[in-house]
Amino acid sequence: RIRKAGYDPGGGNFIVLTEKETHLDAVYMHLAHTPRVRARETVETDERIGSVGDTGNAWGCHLHFELWTAPGWYAGGEPFDPLPRLRRWNALPRLR
Repeated sequence: RIRKAGYDPGGGNFIVLTEKETHLDAVYMHLAHTPRVRARETVETDERIGSVGDTGNAWGCHLHFELWTAPGWYAGGEPFDPLPRLRRWNALPRLR
């Protein structure tokens, strides 16, 4: 579910989603365009939510991705290294 989407001078165009099962926030910043999604909308895995860009305080085109513990991004949670979790997620079998 989208928690917040908009523009921030530092992060540029951004989207914050809250995962249904874990309540973790996934934050995507420096997107190329104004987010197509709005707060309280739901999205599915594999649904495109934006394009990599260089908006805000960015040096070159890239995606700034963060994971935050509950209660979330700038709501009392804390950022943590997403790599171990992403590796586990990527190892799961996919239905096609």
